[in-house]
Amino acid sequence: METGPSFPAELKNMQKLLRILEVVQNSTEKCIIATIIKVDGSAYLKEGTLMLILESGQTVGMISPGCLEEDLVLRCKELFLSKRPQTVTYDLRSIDDLGWGQGIGCNGILTILLEPVDEKLRKELLFLKNALENGHTILHEKEFSDDSLLKSYSFEMERGQEIIKKDNITHIQEGFKYTYLFTPPPVLLIFGAGEDAKPLVMLAVKIGFFVKLCDWRPGLCNEYHFPSANQFYIGYPQKIMDQISLSKNDFVVIMSHNFSKDEEFLKNIINCDVRYIGILGSEVRTKRLLKGKEYKNNLYFPIGLSIGAEGSEEIAVSIMAEIIQLFRRSHSK
Repeated sequence: METGPSFPAELKNMQKLLRILEVVQNSTEKCIIATIIKVDGSAYLKEGTLMLILESGQTVGMISPGCLEEDLVLRCKELFLSKRPQTVTYDLRSIDDLGWGQGIGCNGILTILLEPVDEKLRKELLFLKNALENGHTILHEKEFSDDSLLKSYSFEMERGQEIIKKDNITHIQEGFKYTYLFTPPPVLLIFGAGEDAKPLVMLAVKIGFFVKLCDWRPGLCNEYHFPSANQFYIGYPQKIMDQISLSKNDFVVIMSHNFSKDEEFLKNIINCDVRYIGILGSEVRTKRLLKGKEYKNNLYFPIGLSIGAEGSEEIAVSIMAEIIQLFRRSHSK
């Protein structure tokens, strides 16, 4: 038996992954990680999908449209006692309501690993969480025996992309090796913690972006006003630029509504090698900010797709639509 790598999770699954890792970090309950390690045929979710099962029966994330979760929770009651990993196979090919697929249209066989989270695995998962939040790629490998017993696992930073490209399927003498590449969520850096930033932050996080919110006003840029934001940076533009690190895949939105602060922030970031810099405001205002300076094709103004948006919620939709469009283009190459 063998399995190749699963490629980075879709945006819709990224926030679920971070939520699972957050619960692992903060919960005092015993928990078990369920991972889809192999799919033969079609399935609702693919390899690499995770679900967390707490001893209370509560779950975080999902493995299926709802047809497997109850059975997995029941199986985990025994695993909380034995503390031993277990591999379970579900045949979803049945089209009647008596089968696991329950008529949902899945036409595959799912192999799922259930791992009790001991202290060693917990440390590895927190390492994964910290790495993803800091923009690092992690290669995760699990080695199994012929009878699908978990023998070992590892989480390694950075070198994953190279390994995946070189060897899509790993053959070993006895058993098989599961390989998955965890890639960090795309980063959206927002300068400006005004009222109209709230729907943008909420929407971006819900979609799966890691949101860094920046502002010089601590009374606005905080968890109370923006409970879903991932990180906060307080200070004037130059101080913020000294604190943050940016990559070529990051997205930036400037929306403080303060002309001098927007001008200073734009001056500091305009030459940065990022995927997108969007400026809220009219074309006339943005050209005043630029003061005739040349700019690269990663600068977008007026910000957002032209959908006739009115109000902060609709403007947030137009901004994220433009960002998603660019994100998809770069990941389809």
